[in-house]
Amino acid sequence: MKCLFLLVFAAFAAPAVAQNPVEAIVAAAYQAHHFNGALLAVQDGRIVSQVAQGYANIQFGVPVTPETRFPVASVTKLFTAILTLQLVEKGLLRLDTKASAFLPDLPATCRAITVGELLTHHAGLKNEPLQAYQAKYTPAEFVQQFVAKDDKQPARAFHYNNVDYILLTRLLEIATKKPFAQLVQTNILAPLAMNNSGLLNEARVIPRLAYGYHNYTFGGGTGKDTLRNDGPKYLSNYAGAGALYSTVADLHKLVQALKGNTLLSARTAAYLLTPQRPGFVDQARGYPTAGMYYNDKTFAAPVLERRGSIDGFNALLLVSKDFSKIVIILNNTDTGDLEQLGDEVYAAMK
Repeated sequence: MKCLFLLVFAAFAAPAVAQNPVEAIVAAAYQAHHFNGALLAVQDGRIVSQVAQGYANIQFGVPVTPETRFPVASVTKLFTAILTLQLVEKGLLRLDTKASAFLPDLPATCRAITVGELLTHHAGLKNEPLQAYQAKYTPAEFVQQFVAKDDKQPARAFHYNNVDYILLTRLLEIATKKPFAQLVQTNILAPLAMNNSGLLNEARVIPRLAYGYHNYTFGGGTGKDTLRNDGPKYLSNYAGAGALYSTVADLHKLVQALKGNTLLSARTAAYLLTPQRPGFVDQARGYPTAGMYYNDKTFAAPVLERRGSIDGFNALLLVSKDFSKIVIILNNTDTGDLEQLGDEVYAAMK
């Protein structure tokens, strides 16, 4: 990776003579070739640091800016969880609604799966194969092709996969008789003026969308390691599991909406952010909620976490339980360890 990057720091507090701790951490990560993207850190409603650093397109030297749009991978699942709970509030779904109520053609072993089990990854479905993203599939086609019970999974055990949320995507479409992209736009993006967010579509040119690059070093490499272009893949197939793109500023609007109960009632928002299943999941670093993970082990006070990763695209949300501290990171390379970087930034926000 080239060493010349555009660096933008915007802090909306009074000017400081010395570099603040968050900026120092991000600068060190950049120098180590472990950060290439955008970061927003907010404390008590005040922007501590906003960073745009590196290249959105390395081949043409296009710099990352605060308006650069990044595929956010599994952070999309938070949006899908919100849409699902909105339908619960309207009475169109219940958490104990069986998927077969809308999809009677599901395999017999999948017909008892409930909406609540899909939200928290306790449905016991198989992971999708690689070919699930090598040809174009609509959510309906994806469900027909790839939804199957995993006989190796213990009953009602946590098993993270994308199929759960692609099946949820299809349930939402059937329940509302609207395509998923329209549901996201009408019920989340438009009300919050998230004008730099949307669903990926290979048939459409999306302005300011970052390209993805990977070498699978995840913080263990250096600038001498070769970066590769992300391979051809139908990212739109991830649907409600991982097909959204956004910016750090737009994701901050979503977090603020959860804090202010703009999209959900206070009672439903509390459900969204409260652990629904026993057992701390080391892989996800938290107890599963409906769309996020509740971590009461890493920091002095509980933190809500949501991560996403598809090849070079990596995303991170860290939000304190009282919403006083927020860290949002979007990267278009996998050269850094976002969990470590996020933890360092979060800890530096006293």
